[in-house]
Amino acid sequence: MSEAEVGIKRKVLVVDDDPQIRKILERMLVGLHYEVRSVVDGFSALSQVEADPPDLVILDIMMPGMSGIEVCRQIRELHPEHPIQVLMLSAKDSQSDRRRALEYGANDYVTKPFHIASLVRKIQYMFEKVGQ
Repeated sequence: MSEAEVGIKRKVLVVDDDPQIRKILERMLVGLHYEVRSVVDGFSALSQVEADPPDLVILDIMMPGMSGIEVCRQIRELHPEHPIQVLMLSAKDSQSDRRRALEYGANDYVTKPFHIASLVRKIQYMFEKVGQ
């Protein structure tokens, strides 16, 4: 029996200051039957994570106020017991950016522009890998 059949909805938090990216991700994730929330900055993301920890955070790196790397680091520090998956989403494509994101606790890294089908497969794989 699938999760959708038993009524389990995974929670996904989208964190990106670009309204078009948020809208694209929200539509895609709702279509996959995820419970979706979205915020525009790192401070709001940490507040949401604290109030109701999601199963997955899709996190832009370059945002005003606080970088996605810093948000990821704080999520890992604040919730070491909760297996929140973090998928970094960035226009930055250097090896050093990828390495830094992974060092600070990201589970995966996707560059913009992204292909919806590839992103869907990555998200599904991330959930399968942790057995949620």
